[in-house]
Amino acid sequence: MTQISREKTIALVFSALMVLSAAAAGVALGADVQRGGEDPTFNPGVGGPNQVVVSEQKPVVYQGEDDLELVTDDGEPVDASNLIGVSGNAEGVPLETPIPQDQELGQYAIDGRAQNIGVTVQRPRVTDLEIFNERGIDVEGSSVQEDETLLIRSEWNFQNAEDLSLEITDENGNDITGDVLTDVESLTDAQREEVTGAYAENPERIANPGQRGTGTGVEYLQGVGQFNESELQDTSVDSAYWAIDLSDQDAGDYTITVDGWDNLDFDSATRSSAISLTTDQDISLDIDSDEATRGQNVQYTVRGSTAGATHFVTIEDTDFRNNQVDERVFRDVDDVVERGTVDTNDDGSADFAYAELEINEDTGLGVGQIDTTYLDDTNVDINVYEEDRPLEEIADDVGDTEDDRTLDVRQGTLSIENPAGTYIAGQEEDVSGTAAPGVDDVAIYVRDQGDWELVDVNEDGEFDEGDLISVDSDGEWEERDVTLSQANDIMSIPGRYRFGVVEAEDVRAENETVRETLTTSEFSSATSEQSSIIVSEPTLGEAGENSSLAASFGVGEPVAMQDQNTTQDNETTQQSTWVFRTYNQQVAVEDGTVEVSGVAPGLDEVLVVMVDTRGRTVTETVSVDDNDIFEEDDIELITQEGRQLNEGEIEAMVIGLGRDTVVGDGVVPGQDGAEIADLENWVQSFGLGLTQQQVTERIIDETTGEAGSDDLVLRQAFRYADASTSVEAIVPEGEVDQQAGDAFQQQISPIEADDSMVVQGVTNRKPDDNTITVEVIDGPSAEEFDSAATDEWSRTGQWSVNLSTENVQPGTYTLEVDDGDNTDIVQFEVVEAGEDVEETTEVTDGNETDTNETEVGNETTAVENETAADDNETDAQADLENEVEIRSDDDEVNYSFTFSEDVTLVENTAEENDTVTDTTVEGQLSPGELDAFQFSGELTDYSVDGNATLVLDGEELSPEEFANETAGNESFVAPSALEAAA
Repeated sequence: MTQISREKTIALVFSALMVLSAAAAGVALGADVQRGGEDPTFNPGVGGPNQVVVSEQKPVVYQGEDDLELVTDDGEPVDASNLIGVSGNAEGVPLETPIPQDQELGQYAIDGRAQNIGVTVQRPRVTDLEIFNERGIDVEGSSVQEDETLLIRSEWNFQNAEDLSLEITDENGNDITGDVLTDVESLTDAQREEVTGAYAENPERIANPGQRGTGTGVEYLQGVGQFNESELQDTSVDSAYWAIDLSDQDAGDYTITVDGWDNLDFDSATRSSAISLTTDQDISLDIDSDEATRGQNVQYTVRGSTAGATHFVTIEDTDFRNNQVDERVFRDVDDVVERGTVDTNDDGSADFAYAELEINEDTGLGVGQIDTTYLDDTNVDINVYEEDRPLEEIADDVGDTEDDRTLDVRQGTLSIENPAGTYIAGQEEDVSGTAAPGVDDVAIYVRDQGDWELVDVNEDGEFDEGDLISVDSDGEWEERDVTLSQANDIMSIPGRYRFGVVEAEDVRAENETVRETLTTSEFSSATSEQSSIIVSEPTLGEAGENSSLAASFGVGEPVAMQDQNTTQDNETTQQSTWVFRTYNQQVAVEDGTVEVSGVAPGLDEVLVVMVDTRGRTVTETVSVDDNDIFEEDDIELITQEGRQLNEGEIEAMVIGLGRDTVVGDGVVPGQDGAEIADLENWVQSFGLGLTQQQVTERIIDETTGEAGSDDLVLRQAFRYADASTSVEAIVPEGEVDQQAGDAFQQQISPIEADDSMVVQGVTNRKPDDNTITVEVIDGPSAEEFDSAATDEWSRTGQWSVNLSTENVQPGTYTLEVDDGDNTDIVQFEVVEAGEDVEETTEVTDGNETDTNETEVGNETTAVENETAADDNETDAQADLENEVEIRSDDDEVNYSFTFSEDVTLVENTAEENDTVTDTTVEGQLSPGELDAFQFSGELTDYSVDGNATLVLDGEELSPEEFANETAGNESFVAPSALEAAA
């Protein structure tokens, strides 16, 4: 294996780079290489030499060239086929002569070696064609006046191969080139400034009468071949020029074409342009529409002028809003080069606004736009003046116009969609409506009996530009969540007012600020719309009424009450509604939570308060959603100290602050403020020793009971009780419709075999968290019954399931209902189909179900036995009508009472630490608490540890007085026992 030294490797790489560099540079250099070598032996004009000296610099030849002589620098012919492509797509491709129009582009060298002599093949192109009018404006593709001399300029890349030839034809295809070529002296200074290179040094060369070549006819040439060697020193010919005069031609369209005079007249080597010749100048003004809604942009167009000419367009002061001339009426767009206003009589007020337009060189038109925002709703006159007329002359005679048009500007329409006629103070409202096209911004105003006042819709405390509402592209305007009663004082007081929307441009003062007030005349004359709006106090009422705190839940008899803050005979008038979600008017202890929900438009939050029989409270602040709904699931019935509310009657309230947003009269005892949070803190500060009634009255006195208060309260009572699920009825499916009203007809009827039966009952459980299952657990063929379950029942707590008795044998069956914590067991009869059964008893007690039926031939005395049991229970209850309360004062109290007959705790006062064992009651009291119990018989034992007070049937007594009061009554405590205990 041959080893190459590091130095030799570097030398080889360097040599390769040199070759590549030379090859790469060939294309770039070739364009500047003289095709005739050191002597110019190639003439691009007619009849000139045509030798191309093949060299290492690789001079450029062009696709499509013919009659080339390829020679070396010493004149020896070169065979084109020996030139092989060495770059790009030409690599390996031999050169042909004549050179085909699709010859591969690139460098060609002898034997295909880049370092050898060769040529470069390029594509011939006419790269530009321009037509300058007397103003020096390129009017290619547009219109010109008949009396104008035009300068034609074209650029091309094959200057060293062929000169350019000009041809001008009319719309009939006739060649009129020789008829329109003119003397160079006809060119204006603006046109002469466009001339460059050798033609700038020798402008007379532009006036070429044409050349005649063998077989070519007359060619109107410009280019390198039209200059002698002395004229080309230190100058270039990168553009060709002709001067033409169309003044003797008819109006119409003319085509100007340039291309190579010989072979290079194909594809990219030719270029054409059209111009329109007008024989007289007739300046006219067009507008896109004769009508516009104020605020729309209307386009106007100046026609019939020449490219580069300028024209003034004006609108006079009487057509502006309040005669306030504003230059912005002419938009700075399209062909507008300047705009402004003119005070013709120096009185300090502008008399007209103007826009100066320059006729576009491409279109021959002058185009601008009018912003009708600044115009009055009237017929507006728009004037255009002759070209190049000075503004000073126009100011002297504004009426001397070339043309004018009238634009009918109409007032835009506005609408108010929301608020729709009513508003509750304190409520967040989406203010919205529509606007006609052209209206960009609107402002909201309200009126009582005086001027219109601006509404601070962004509620930043400032009346300014920030209170404008933008109009969307679809014509809608909207500002969300505006508390109108805070955005303007007028709407903070109940009453009937006017609510209006105005186009923003009509409410701007001279300093561009937004006016805080508008007179009724100013409002009416503006683009505006108004409607009546009634502002009302937050009120309480059923759902669907205009109330700020209402509820709409469930079915059945409502149990909630609204405090209307009105009194009759010192008692609050109350109206029922649902607020706290209960079942059978109860909340089960096992569920332990309650859902509160309602409607409170105008409020941000409400306070939920629940008070038990011992005066303990649960509070919860609930926010009001954007749709005015307040809702809180699963509020636990546990106090701030972690104690569960006492079972029994619960007094529940939902409290909201009214229009003044403060509690009561604005002062909450012991609190720094008077907001919802302060009210909650105050309620939570209540100590022990207050009854349910005292707590409730204190809250009412501090809120709705305060003089001048506009607070809102919803009240509802419900029972907090142990979970309960019971069976109320078992009836054939066909008798279900016979149930009376919303309540079940409480009965248990015989069910025929192979029939369907309905089991109905009542529960206080929450359907979202519980399921009631029904199952037949005993009977001749209990296994034939399918079990059933339901988790759907209404606020009444009434549930229902269906069971089939198909394939069930007649007999007595036992049915069990289970809610997960409690069960109820009842018996029912299945009889043969068609068997005659007599129902003897229907139980109407809503909490108990008694089955009293007699089968034919098998009568019982169950009814008598049950009646006797009820009588005994009634007697026992009568014996316990004596009630004692024991209250702690400042100490913790432990107590114990034992009776000879019976004792029971009063349910509403019982706690976990209060117990009854046989005939002994024991309990513990915290300071300020009380317990109560009923008893019969004599007191056999009694002890009290701590400072306590005894109350007998509502009368406070000392132990001695208590003993004397009960002396001689065998159902009361014996005096000796009390004295001994004392």
